[in-house]
Amino acid sequence: MTKVVGLIGGFSWRTTALYYQEINQHISSKLGGIHSANIVIRSLDYAEVAHYITTKDFTGMTDLFCKSGHELKRADASALVLCANVAHKAADTVQREVGLPILHIADFAGREVVMQGYKKVGLLATRAVMEEEFYMERLRREYGLEVFVPDKEFREKADRLIFEELSKEVVEQCVVDTIHSAYQNLVREKGVECVILGCTEFRLVFGKKDRTVPTFETTSLHAKGIAEWLLEEA
Repeated sequence: MTKVVGLIGGFSWRTTALYYQEINQHISSKLGGIHSANIVIRSLDYAEVAHYITTKDFTGMTDLFCKSGHELKRADASALVLCANVAHKAADTVQREVGLPILHIADFAGREVVMQGYKKVGLLATRAVMEEEFYMERLRREYGLEVFVPDKEFREKADRLIFEELSKEVVEQCVVDTIHSAYQNLVREKGVECVILGCTEFRLVFGKKDRTVPTFETTSLHAKGIAEWLLEEA
């Protein structure tokens, strides 16, 4: 493999470790032997990134990602990955300022949903992902999907649940119930055919029995897509 992918991660470090693991597992399964992926990683302080997101300082977040992107470019990265759905609010600016393509997480989710024949999709994520157009509009424009999100009450508390409650070693049952209720309301009230879990932390609270419609976990889809991108020249 001649291409190198640069990961901007650290939100959280566990998520970045998951990316690293799943990309390499996919490469190994395809190429065999002792093959692994060409990766450079810039891992940031999650607390700093979370502060930018919860205070809606997306300019500060974008500046941080651009700086990291330039560092990865100097380390010979051929493309960049933002290891969180909400980080893609900065994707267009980072791509333009750094001059490297972004392997966009919504593209891998959108392609998989379309490939499996669904059109009406629910989206569970951070508040910015559920309320702003940078993510939903891409799914609509590029993949022709109808996108539905939970009600305002859930959207307003989503960031607190994700950044505070789901980061705890033991997640309280009331938190799990709140997230499951939002999921089921999308199915029952919006009539969605499938659900995108647009936040890595949600995988912590959804077992197989909790997924009552086809459910797409974006981190794994992203990691697989990154691996396939690396394999294109292999």
